Order: sequence, then structure tokens, then C-alpha cells
Amino acid sequence: MDPPWKRLVQELKDQGYESVYLDRLRASLDVEQQHGVLEKEIIQEMAYALGKTAAKVDHALLELELLQRELCSATSTERRDELLEAIHAKRAEALERRRELLIHREALGIRRNDILERLYPVADVPDA
Repeated sequence: MDPPWKRLVQELKDQGYESVYLDRLRASLDVEQQHGVLEKEIIQEMAYALGKTAAKVDHALLELELLQRELCSATSTERRDELLEAIHAKRAEALERRRELLIHREALGIRRNDILERLYPVADVPDA
């Protein structure tokens, strides 16, 4: 048996009645529309989460870049050693973040991930 509001929705629709509540009820009658709305919402959430994962890679790479620039201008051996240690740690973090992005993309069904190394290059650590 149909819900009681279904007949009312059809009658009001036939009369040309307009209401936000009627629109909501009518939308709930349209299973395809509900499916489409839900699918769009899920895709948006997936894209948002993937974007956050990619931002973590960019953030780690930016910090690595800043450390490498600072290393170029370091004058004391002690400071260079500190920076090299920090660069090694940040490089490891950047590689891990890129790996997490790869896993995230694969979990979403994205199989062409060879591009990640070109989009997110992680430079080798300079020698002391």
C-alpha cells in the first residue's frame, strides 16, 4: 500500500500547486532522482577527501622545498647538519604522504597512478 501522502502529492501536482514541501515529497517519490542526488553527494565527498589527501602531499613537499632552500643559504656546518636531518625526515614524510595518496586513489578505483611521481616529485636528499 502506498503512503498516504503519495496520493496528496499527485493531486496537488496535477492542480499545479507549488510548495517547497511538495517538492521534497515529490522528489522522494522519484527514486531515480533520489539515487542521483545521493550519488552526486557521495562523489562530492570522495572528491573532497581525495583533495585533502593531495593537499597533505603538497604541504609536505612545500616544507621540504623550504628546508632545501634554507640549506642552500646555511653557512655553519652545525646548521647544515641540522637541516640535512630535517630534510631526511621531511622527505620520508613526503614519500609517505604520496603513498597514502596512491592508496586513496586506488581505493576509489583510479588505476592510472604513474602520474603521481611526476605531479609530486620527491627530490633526493643532498649529500652533507
